[in-house]
Amino acid sequence: DVSPEVVRSLFKVFMIYLRRKSEARNDPTDPAGRDKRMTQQFFMLLQKHHVSKKLVSDYADELCITPNYLNTLVKKQTGHPASYHIQQYIIVEAKRHAMYSGLRMKEVAERLGFDDYAHFSKFFKNYSGMNFSDFRRTTAV
Repeated sequence: DVSPEVVRSLFKVFMIYLRRKSEARNDPTDPAGRDKRMTQQFFMLLQKHHVSKKLVSDYADELCITPNYLNTLVKKQTGHPASYHIQQYIIVEAKRHAMYSGLRMKEVAERLGFDDYAHFSKFFKNYSGMNFSDFRRTTAV
């Protein structure tokens, strides 16, 4: 039989272990945790500012790091650089507008922060593989 004092001692050791694990996870000097938090901040900024910020440097400035470092961090966490995620986020939003709103391409371009709808058209085709009209036609409900 195990005495209550031994159980209490083991429990204390276990609680100390859990506390240290928790502190290590929240340690701002822990590189892996810091990289993950920075990547999460990037995605929050992307969701909030995708209309006004289209460049990795825009987000890097917000996070007070270099664009190359942001691309490296995000790629290490997700397998793709920040630039890829910015492009994909904008394409997904454009496709969502194309499918569920009655907006014309020019209006979608304006909603997504493109001043020149010809540039938006080229961007859409380059990153989605088809032009806006064809996409809308093939996904019409």
